[in-house]
Amino acid sequence: MQRLVPYLRRADLWAGLMFLAWGLFALFVGSDYPLGRAGRVGPGYVPRLLGFLLCGIGLLLALRSPWTAQEADTTVAWRPLVLIIGSVLLFAALLNNAGLIVAIIASVGVANFAAPDNGWRTGLVLGLVMSAFAWALFVRALGLPIPVFMP
Repeated sequence: MQRLVPYLRRADLWAGLMFLAWGLFALFVGSDYPLGRAGRVGPGYVPRLLGFLLCGIGLLLALRSPWTAQEADTTVAWRPLVLIIGSVLLFAALLNNAGLIVAIIASVGVANFAAPDNGWRTGLVLGLVMSAFAWALFVRALGLPIPVFMP
């Protein structure tokens, strides 16, 4: 047991198990969706592909963990965790009420402060660039009916 404890603290082992768990979850969720054909993929193609890729990465990380020395950091970074989750919830709350542009700028502005080195200018510029890209891709190129500004 004494020899097993340092192995259980390896960061690659836990990262591999996490990737493996998410991969299995994606395979489970996408198992009921049809794959389609090579010329016309169905809704189950991407979840299955993603699931297999995540499982592969997880297995590689877990199998190489005996040869790595980095231990997992067990402390929780609360500030980034709360700000990133809050930014996702803020985006969900603002998308239909304020529109795509405002939702992205506000979400990026909140998530920007998860890293203490970032200033408000960084968040503003990144939010503007990301909102312009999202508008060009989803609204203009793909024609999705997403409200751009207040409906």
